[in-house]
Amino acid sequence: MSGCVRLHVLSPRISQQVLLSAQKRYASSIGLQRARPLDLRGGLCAHQARSFWWSSKKPQVEAQPNPSEPTLVDASAQPEQPPVEAASAAYTPAPPESTTFSESSAADVGSISGTDLQSVPTDALPDLSAVPSATAPLQYGDLAALGLASWTPAGLCRVGIEALQVSTGLPWFWTIVGASLASRLLILPLSIKSMQYAARLARHQDEVQALRAKMTEAQVARDVLAMQTLALRQRQIYTKAGVSIPGMMALPFLQFPIQLGMFFGIKKMCDLPLEQLKHSGLDILPDLTAVDPTYTLPILGAVLINLQLRMGLRDMQATPALPHMINLFRALSIVGVVVMAKLPVGVLVYLTTTMVIGIVQTLILRIPAVRTKLGIPVVAKENAPQPASFMDSIRFLQNWFEEKKKEAQMGAASSKRR
Repeated sequence: MSGCVRLHVLSPRISQQVLLSAQKRYASSIGLQRARPLDLRGGLCAHQARSFWWSSKKPQVEAQPNPSEPTLVDASAQPEQPPVEAASAAYTPAPPESTTFSESSAADVGSISGTDLQSVPTDALPDLSAVPSATAPLQYGDLAALGLASWTPAGLCRVGIEALQVSTGLPWFWTIVGASLASRLLILPLSIKSMQYAARLARHQDEVQALRAKMTEAQVARDVLAMQTLALRQRQIYTKAGVSIPGMMALPFLQFPIQLGMFFGIKKMCDLPLEQLKHSGLDILPDLTAVDPTYTLPILGAVLINLQLRMGLRDMQATPALPHMINLFRALSIVGVVVMAKLPVGVLVYLTTTMVIGIVQTLILRIPAVRTKLGIPVVAKENAPQPASFMDSIRFLQNWFEEKKKEAQMGAASSKRR
């Protein structure tokens, strides 16, 4: 055999074993078949073994594995893992890091998050200094856009308030004060004219009161001729005093539209509310649309009303019922504190300013030099209306009810006679 001549390279013991094994396989019934590779693990290494039945040609190179196909990994070929005890012994925990936030930790945070903190643009943040601290100022036509301007007395007063505030730029508290002063100056000629009429009639006060008493009796008796005669006599007295009866009756009605227009005009602005009124410009009263929780302005208003009524009594037209009517309004002013407490602060500012101006006006017009300059006669103290106490007003009210009762009885008796 050709393969036997190469046994000299092997050791004698191994060569004898290989020769005996080859002879047995050759003599077996499957000797014609291709023999399996020899198991030389006991004596030969895998790279030193050679099959005697195979060809002496060099083995072909194994095909390279296809990268697209999964590769089977032999578990026995994995590297040997170190024992658990050795791994635990080799592991030494690192000392804990300090939790104090520093610049290095901030840099680490920025690198981890992928954002450089220094590269954040600061111009993207809103400029708080540019934000207005209050509502934008009022402009011409804003009240008309809100439906607050009209041809009514209240609407015209609101247009005047808008013009005053926009043209001067005053805070809203002082705007209402200025508008109140302007309204009082507007009706000042009417007030002076009314004082002139009252002062001229004061000299004929006795004649006028006697004439009114006779007119009341003629009215009860329904004597038309007597009433016409007395009315003619009254006209003569007014003409002699230089007083116009229609003018005297029209003066109060000319003042009321302005005063009521200011009241309801400011009230509607506060009730809307107009946002600019929430920034009055005065720290004591910051919001003109709110009510006064301290009752300071309502109480002050009641005191000023009493003072103005008492001081203005001397400049009014003297009638028997005038002092008692003044007492009635003074009593109602105290009850009106509860009503005024529900009004907005802006309305109370207007009322307070108007009453203060009225008191100052009364004091100025009592100066003799001023009255002479304005053509207002100086009224003697005995001819001026005198104040009455509340007890006098109660007795006057009782007498008035009794007189009305008698007049009703006399009217019923005269109708029966007819």
